[in-house]
Amino acid sequence: MDIIEAIRNRRSIRAFKPDPVPKKVLRELLDISRWAPSGGNAQPWHFVILGGKLLDEVKRRLEKKAKTSWDGNNYADSKPDIPRTAIYSKLLMSRQQSLKVLLDSIRYVPSNDNLDLKQLETREKSLRFFDAPNVIIICSDDRGPSAIEGIGIVSQTICLAALTYELGTCIMGLPSFWPEIFRELLNIPKDRAIISGIAIGYPDFADPINTFSRPRERLDNLTEWHGL
Repeated sequence: MDIIEAIRNRRSIRAFKPDPVPKKVLRELLDISRWAPSGGNAQPWHFVILGGKLLDEVKRRLEKKAKTSWDGNNYADSKPDIPRTAIYSKLLMSRQQSLKVLLDSIRYVPSNDNLDLKQLETREKSLRFFDAPNVIIICSDDRGPSAIEGIGIVSQTICLAALTYELGTCIMGLPSFWPEIFRELLNIPKDRAIISGIAIGYPDFADPINTFSRPRERLDNLTEWHGL
């Protein structure tokens, strides 16, 4: 698979097969991905890779925490190391809502019977990293803008390289919601910011949540040309 094909084919996977990814494969994948660019070659990332019983315990604690945190719209007591400074603009929110409508049409068919229960099941599955057998937690010792940019670049690099191993991924902000859970279980230092995570495993393409046609904004709506 060449680079262009990988960019076009990468998608967020929300249903995984139970088979764990071999440690050798995960190590090789991250060894390749560390060549991602970063400002001043600072390489502002640190990876914590989870699987097995420890990941099961992380998922259990996240589900328990969420039961008391959900206010009907958001997780009210989340305390990310790097909090958002503003909500999405109306333009970006409309794009996000369009995806939600599309996902909900798959999650809640054939009817809306027991919708509250189905929505709870959806939230709980996301708290389990969509039942991925492995998770990569990405941390940083720097909380500045260039570090966050670097985390984004290395995350995309991991997701593209994963396709070579027939792996699927989903970049998730979930680990940042309650960083204390991860610090307690994984001995992550207090001064190391927990930024995001990547659910990783072998995709279950029998699940329609992994096969719908993905929306993208038209290029003309995203670009301005000057002097060309």
